[in-house]
Amino acid sequence: MTADDASTLAEALRDRAPSVPADWRVDVCARTGSTNSDLLERRDGAPCALFALAQTGGRGRRGRSWTAQPGDSLTFSLRVRFDGRADRLSGLSLAVGVALAEALTAQGFDGLALKWPNDLMRANGQGAGKLGGVLIELASAATHTDAVIGVGINLAPPPPGHYALPPAALFDGTPPQQDWLRIAAAALDALAAALPVFAAQGFSAFVERWNRLNLHAGCAVEVEGEMRALGGLCVGADADGALLLDCGDRIERVLAGDVSLRAPVRN
Repeated sequence: MTADDASTLAEALRDRAPSVPADWRVDVCARTGSTNSDLLERRDGAPCALFALAQTGGRGRRGRSWTAQPGDSLTFSLRVRFDGRADRLSGLSLAVGVALAEALTAQGFDGLALKWPNDLMRANGQGAGKLGGVLIELASAATHTDAVIGVGINLAPPPPGHYALPPAALFDGTPPQQDWLRIAAAALDALAAALPVFAAQGFSAFVERWNRLNLHAGCAVEVEGEMRALGGLCVGADADGALLLDCGDRIERVLAGDVSLRAPVRN
């Protein structure tokens, strides 16, 4: 892909995402190591969306890798600045998940659900597989916090391998570039519309929508943290983005980022 091709694709993305403010920069590159790392290196504070057709060193939660071959994945990062300290951004990854799931549903894809705290899931013949994920990295200053929001979505099934969760995809094979553009623009437009709402109201503006998409609503689950494991019924998320577990004699709040969620092991 030439520089002119990348510029043309970036312009098409902006044209199809009317919610994107005029001061946002939208870039497309043929290949990079990690779009999150690229945007973390920028110090000007200007909002920017960076899409990569191929990503060789992408990162997932807990250091897992997220690589992407050309056309098989939608991988991009968005850098935005929020007023105040990082603790005001509790629940941001969940709000991003809501925006993405709703955008994909509006594009005609069914079976979308969310797995706390940052996984985008899609139903398949064996239950639900991981369609994508969100990784947010923060850089705080005295008056503001810069958030780099990384998104990876499987357009085509990934190659065979060991995955923490069974994978899912939007298409059976590599889609045409017009489908890449359509989905990329829908995701970008949804985030551009959602983030100002989050900045003004926090996750409370998204909590009911997240709970409607909760993959494990009412299910018995285990939450494994660094210091302890909890079991109970998944009640949902609260207005701060914490997971609520009904442990029988009490409701436990589990903070996003500290634990992972999985179905309990049955003998």
